[in-house]
Amino acid sequence: MRFLIFALGLLLVTTPLAAKDQLSADQQEEVRQLVRDTLLKNPEILMEAMQILQSKQEAAREEMQKAALSQLSDLLVTPGITPIDGNPDGDVTIVEFFDYQCGYCKRAYPTIMDVVNSDKNIRFVMKEFAILGPVSEIAARAALASQKQGKYKEFHKELMTVRGRLSEEKVYKTAEDLGMDVDQLKKDMQADDVSQEITSTRQIAQSLNITGTPAFIVGEQILPGAVPADTLKDAVKKARAKKK
Repeated sequence: MRFLIFALGLLLVTTPLAAKDQLSADQQEEVRQLVRDTLLKNPEILMEAMQILQSKQEAAREEMQKAALSQLSDLLVTPGITPIDGNPDGDVTIVEFFDYQCGYCKRAYPTIMDVVNSDKNIRFVMKEFAILGPVSEIAARAALASQKQGKYKEFHKELMTVRGRLSEEKVYKTAEDLGMDVDQLKKDMQADDVSQEITSTRQIAQSLNITGTPAFIVGEQILPGAVPADTLKDAVKKARAKKK
């Protein structure tokens, strides 16, 4: 009842022309006074209204993400040059969007690898989502290009566990320490397929309203942030159950 009073008052404030068609000037003023008095005596009404609005917005956002996931499912799991770890033929796919300069991604790294390695039927799709500046893109391009020298897994691990702030020099030094041909790596970093992968990942993230890292997709669920292992395992369990 209190919310209906508030909503009616809001209608009078925001759409006066529509309200005038239904209420006289005296009735409009009476409702405004009633709303004013009610809010002064019960300010929590405004909070209730905001919570209802936020719930509706969250539900709408989730529906949009679900629809986008359905449309983009092929792009999310199609190999191309997207790195794949775990079991390539696994019955459940986990997709991670990450940035090598993201502290939360580094914190999540041992967790996600533990989940993937402890379940031999997970396909792990790794999306290089470079959003934290030029060094992030250099690292992402280098990582993708490292596949051509068969070093992605080792390179990815080193960049995820490197100490201190990442730099362009540190990226290439890491590659050199792993025995890579750095000159060739730099050439491969500018290849069309690498550029297309970087662009495609950004476009997919935008369509899914993923704006930060890390972010995980398991089945129809999008899990933002460095979520605990149990949360990932529960999402895998749910996705697996839906396949039965």
